[in-house]
Amino acid sequence: MQPIITVSGTPREQGRQQGEALKDSIAQAILSVKEKLADSKVDPEFYKGYIARNAAFLERNHPNQIQEIQGIAEGSGLPYEDLLTLNIPAYFLTEYFNQECSMLLVRAPASIDGNTYLIKNRDMGTHIEQCVLHRKLPQGDIIEVNGVGTVTYPASGINSHGLGVTTTGFWSDLVKPNLEEIDCTHIFVNIRVLLEQCKTVDEVLECLKTYPRMNGLNIIAADATQAVVIETTRDNMYIQRDDGSGLLWRTNHYMLPEISPFNPPPTKYQSTHKRYARIGEMLEERLAAGKIRFQDMWRIMSDHQNEINAICRHPSENIPAHTASTSMVCIEDGEAWTTIGNPCENLRYTKLSNF
Repeated sequence: MQPIITVSGTPREQGRQQGEALKDSIAQAILSVKEKLADSKVDPEFYKGYIARNAAFLERNHPNQIQEIQGIAEGSGLPYEDLLTLNIPAYFLTEYFNQECSMLLVRAPASIDGNTYLIKNRDMGTHIEQCVLHRKLPQGDIIEVNGVGTVTYPASGINSHGLGVTTTGFWSDLVKPNLEEIDCTHIFVNIRVLLEQCKTVDEVLECLKTYPRMNGLNIIAADATQAVVIETTRDNMYIQRDDGSGLLWRTNHYMLPEISPFNPPPTKYQSTHKRYARIGEMLEERLAAGKIRFQDMWRIMSDHQNEINAICRHPSENIPAHTASTSMVCIEDGEAWTTIGNPCENLRYTKLSNF
């Protein structure tokens, strides 16, 4: 796979460029999703109709996304219906597609150079290879990390206005999505929309007030002047601003008291609570010695304490989730770094004292 795919032109042309460059990986991603759907025993005809209903919603409200998906189908030579199956992530609503992510923001005064860094581990329960897309758009460039062939749920991104956004999912049996809203909502907040439409954190907050969504997510958004965690539900959002520490982080549960009662109990979902606590422990250890450095953030995301509940996820017999990518952006420098796969394996690290 090419390390970075640069795309430009109309949405359909951008799709064709992706499809041509990534066709083999896209075909494998589609196969993985289809296999998991078969395992989940979802009724194929019902699911096909469900996808068609959400595709119609996107066609009405975000035709550029549908045009890009059509372009990916044309560039890859794969069926358009298969690309819709990949792009409309209703499969995450089943218990067979685990997506467990960790995200961390460090900025002044915590960062050693005073810059703002946003890093995320994307953990997935099925194999969808990740890629880095550099989009050249009339309103400015976007760098995003996303699954190959997907348009609707990037892992993280930064735009040329200095806005960085990333998300982690929220999963709880106490909050059931209304599946009949598939005709009028996004299944999840698509941060691609935020990066295309917004220049600042304030604009993100304004956009989310009217953004139709079926499910909640945790979002971190940052620009050169401010950073926030946004804990969203279907209807509302709750905001935690940087309290002056320069640190914000989340895993897959809510922390704000207004909505934390919706969390699954720690005994039922240990991973999210253990990853959250471990990030806090590692930050505290580092701050006791000095400010947070670039390498500290990668070390946190490569951590294996708590084994199957570690921040850096490796699949085991009963835990299919694995870290599919680690992505970091620096707001002030407009730079992005990405490992495809686990950071512990794909960001080569050694030190002189090892020899």
